[in-house]
Amino acid sequence: MDNRFDVVVIGGGHAGIEAAYASARLGMRTAMVSMETAAIGRMSCNPAIGGVAKGQLVRDIDALGGLMGVAADTAGIQFRMLNLSKGPAVWGPRGQMDMELYADTMQGILKATPGLSLLDGELADFRRMPDGTFDLDFGGAGRMSCRALIITSGTFLGAVMHTGLDQTPGGRIGEAPSNRLSASIRGMGVRTRRLKTGTPARLAAESIDYGAVEVQHGDPEPYPFSFRTEKPLKNHAVCWITHTNLRTHELLREGFDKSPMFTGVIKGIGPRYCPSIEDKICRFADKDSHHLFLEPEGLNNGRIYVNGFSSSLPADIQDKALRTIPGLKDCRVLRYGYAVEYDSVESTQLDPTYAVKGIPGLYFAGQVNGTSGYEEAAAQGLMAGINAALTIQGRPPFLLGRSESYIGVLTDDLVSLELEEPYRMFTSRAEYRLHLRQDNAEERLLEKGHALGMVDDGIFAKYLGWKAKLAHAKETLASTRAFGPKVDAYLASCGSAALDESAAALSLLRRPDVGLPGLFACLGLESDLTAREMLVLEASERYRGFWDRQLKEIERNKRLEGLRIPADFDYPAAHALSTEARQKLASKRPLTVGLAQRISGVTPADISGLIFHINQGSANPVR
Repeated sequence: MDNRFDVVVIGGGHAGIEAAYASARLGMRTAMVSMETAAIGRMSCNPAIGGVAKGQLVRDIDALGGLMGVAADTAGIQFRMLNLSKGPAVWGPRGQMDMELYADTMQGILKATPGLSLLDGELADFRRMPDGTFDLDFGGAGRMSCRALIITSGTFLGAVMHTGLDQTPGGRIGEAPSNRLSASIRGMGVRTRRLKTGTPARLAAESIDYGAVEVQHGDPEPYPFSFRTEKPLKNHAVCWITHTNLRTHELLREGFDKSPMFTGVIKGIGPRYCPSIEDKICRFADKDSHHLFLEPEGLNNGRIYVNGFSSSLPADIQDKALRTIPGLKDCRVLRYGYAVEYDSVESTQLDPTYAVKGIPGLYFAGQVNGTSGYEEAAAQGLMAGINAALTIQGRPPFLLGRSESYIGVLTDDLVSLELEEPYRMFTSRAEYRLHLRQDNAEERLLEKGHALGMVDDGIFAKYLGWKAKLAHAKETLASTRAFGPKVDAYLASCGSAALDESAAALSLLRRPDVGLPGLFACLGLESDLTAREMLVLEASERYRGFWDRQLKEIERNKRLEGLRIPADFDYPAAHALSTEARQKLASKRPLTVGLAQRISGVTPADISGLIFHINQGSANPVR
């Protein structure tokens, strides 16, 4: 392993995959080092990609040239669009995966990526050299050097698994923890904290009584995650819904005295919005039942994931409680649920490129930053990989604002907020979610991906053709006048009022429940738009009024986001700022005024004072 690389990525999970691919794609000689190459892309918890807000992240990743959407479309066995009863702004694509096929797909792509080496090894120690490179010590396996180091260690730093009061070192069943790396990170002055995550039991598929549970089918015409996917997606599997009951809860409570969480054995904080089943029945004691989702982990592996039944209770308690659930009376447990306690990095030490402030070239991405979920991890890895390559090339950093993408929201939250628990993405975190929809990710981000070099010319040409097709359809509707009995009849069928006078057909899309297929039909217009293209056009027009009103606010915020704060800015001497603001800004050293204004304790008056100091002597002052 005596080699020199531009970028070394530690870890082969979802963050590591995107980071390594992006770095190599942008021309860096890149190495991905994981403890087991065969484990790259392994889905360590739930067998699904996407969901509400998470699906938007996958679509953002794909538009920038990342891999998650491509692999999900390849390995998906059931696809559903969630939240269809609500507006398109909060729809979320979700795919059930064949876990082995997903990992195989990712490994195949990475092995075929020029400039990328996949290596086995465990990073034991590292240090930054006087020339700015990193010296990496892999114990008996040798050493490496690199110009940028991206650590995507997931839940493996100092990791301990808990089932009841039994403890086993490891970040995943059968996989050892990374204890030496955890100590080395702290030795660099990087602050860490203990967090907790968990996973539910896996059941033998043939042991379930499917007649006692509710079937959950996929969508008749699934939408792909990736703009690059050409073949129509097919659903090959179904999921099922069941529920706990009072007897289940009674049996679970019998194990509380041996719960590592309730007895204080686990010190790490778990995710509030993805609690264990024991935490649920404790926090929601008034509820008689909780929904559970039985999800296949593949087409042929015979395993069922019990979504909603994450637990670290003793195995015998889990076993008894599971058998009280409809459909699971005779279930056979292949693997019991467990909790993982691990070290994570305090993400406020990072700047928006995911580099550690004060340690140039050192990046962290993924669950190690205190997030939960494959999608959040992949988004961070993509941004870290892109920015590590750009920094080495001497190019400006690639930053995304909150008004541009869910990745921008995620990044801004991580580097700005003092998180008390693992971070999970929700649509409610995005103040511009009416614009940041899953259907318009290409319009928002694909040109940026092409400019970076992440999206190839063929995909970009396809995008330009798609964009022209939508523009033509929009122009046709804008120039067509709608009026008369057929139009009124269609509007009535939508529960909408008749027209008093002719109107541009396009404007009718701003009415609730008016859709393009019916509109084209009542107007006698031909259309070759696909169902997805119709959705894009419908959603963009439906939210047009809201979006126009937000543009002025966004433009002002963009000026602040883009207003860089000099790296050597003398906060103690900036007397126009409050004492608290000077102390907090000096500690966090945000890259831009936009980031500064989201730091707790920094007031609008402090921001005005900061802008005043930055503008002094500037030829183009910001107002």
